Amino acid sequence: MKPLSFILVALTICFVSKTAASQNVLLNILTQKSGIVSKGGTVFLEITINNTDPVAHIGIYKVKAQVSVPSAIAAIATEGHILPTGWMITGINDSTINLSNGKDMIAATDARTILIAIRGIKTGGPSTISCQLSFSDGIAPGTAPGTLPGENPADNRSTSTIQVTGKGF
Repeated sequence: MKPLSFILVALTICFVSKTAASQNVLLNILTQKSGIVSKGGTVFLEITINNTDPVAHIGIYKVKAQVSVPSAIAAIATEGHILPTGWMITGINDSTINLSNGKDMIAATDARTILIAIRGIKTGGPSTISCQLSFSDGIAPGTAPGTLPGENPADNRSTSTIQVTGKGF
């Protein structure tokens, strides 16, 4: 009976240790208004970042997100973005915006929603918008490479679409 008890305790310890040492962030994006925007108009890209860990928080300056839009038909607006408290833009041009969780510590099982304003510049599409998560070392400004122990890279990329029409809605 003792060997069986020992095996059960050992397996429990291994399972708990692995759970405590791993962490995961899940990404999802969605273009509002079904991804349709008029030429000269603006639409929001909704980015949701979830800390799926049931216990551990995500530290400051750890999460980086990069959004890319199809530059032939759309551009990242220079203003009008809605970021959670503590988040910051670390780089921006017409087709790409880089974000960091900055001073925002994300609690276990909590999520953040970010709205990025995108302008329709030329009729076309639907075309793909992509977002990619990566991680930093936890030191300001949050742009250096880093890791998140146990992270599942399969859910660190998400896509949506945008279509620019010549008519307003």
